Amino acid sequence: MKKNYFSRMLTIMLTLCMTALFSTTALAIDARWESTTSRDEYNNICIDFAEVAVVLPSDWGGKVQMNISTDSVSFYHIASRDALTDALGYENGGHLFTICYTEEDDYTGLADYMVIGSTLDGTYYAWFPTDVQAYTDDLTISNEYTSLYNDLDWIKANMTLTIDVILEEYPEYIFPESSTSYLTESDLAGMTADEVQMAINEIYARHHRKFLKEDVQDYFDAKSWYSGTIEAEDFDVSVMNSYESSNINLMVNYLDTHDFSADGAEDEYILSQSSSTYLTSSDLDGMTADEIQMAINEIYARHHRRFNTASIQEYFDSKSWYTGTIAADDFDVSVLSVIENANITLMLEVKAYR
Repeated sequence: MKKNYFSRMLTIMLTLCMTALFSTTALAIDARWESTTSRDEYNNICIDFAEVAVVLPSDWGGKVQMNISTDSVSFYHIASRDALTDALGYENGGHLFTICYTEEDDYTGLADYMVIGSTLDGTYYAWFPTDVQAYTDDLTISNEYTSLYNDLDWIKANMTLTIDVILEEYPEYIFPESSTSYLTESDLAGMTADEVQMAINEIYARHHRKFLKEDVQDYFDAKSWYSGTIEAEDFDVSVMNSYESSNINLMVNYLDTHDFSADGAEDEYILSQSSSTYLTSSDLDGMTADEIQMAINEIYARHHRRFNTASIQEYFDSKSWYTGTIAADDFDVSVLSVIENANITLMLEVKAYR
């Protein structure tokens, strides 16, 4: 970073007693970096800018300064910064990380960066120094910097895009929120395997990845928000933020474990989610004791159990997803998952009061 990059900066101290605001009104800067600061339930420092947010560990208070320029906000270790400035005669050292905003792809050549998220107009990313920034002539100062530096992975996982407009203006997305919030399995319900895979690709596409499969590349080329500049073999998954990584893991697991062949019959279920999601008592509201018992039987039926009661057997025989191959006396309940056992226990408890 050029030395004059921060020539127009506002230095704000993170004090130990800080509980409310970083005031940026003293200097006429882009409103992008106007911020409010609060403490969460764990006393961590929560800084909310106009469109991004970052959380710092509680013990960073009083040790770090925040410097703001037009297109970025940087965080420095105070002791290292002061000591190196005194030693060199100009401001230097102590850099921990910088959050930047750009309307270009100028960050892709940086050695260590992470994309936080994109808005309609540009991209927010964080970059981290690769050279020594601590003041090493003083062991106490050096150790304090190292302690702060060791928190960076945690901080990376707590940088988020908070702007809401992205959710409203991009109808071309499968999941417009997959880079800014955690998806759940219920968000994937009813999707085909191809649609889930394309939603995974969509996260990669946000980071300008290109695709080897022609039909996938054609799909994203047709999207107004897409700019594919990074070859598939050169793509670095470390650019993913915590939401994106978690959502990709969720969707990959869903592809691996979900029976897509049964999707066409989900409306035939009493409780279609009872084998994949923990139920709550509210899910059983309005159900009679007999309906709850049939929902319990439905879990057994998913595992091919047959039933001794003719009316129950006829009920499941009418379902397109059902294949009853195991006699009731031979059925082994050990095949039930933890979720299924928990849901059966809940349903028996609720049934007892109906």
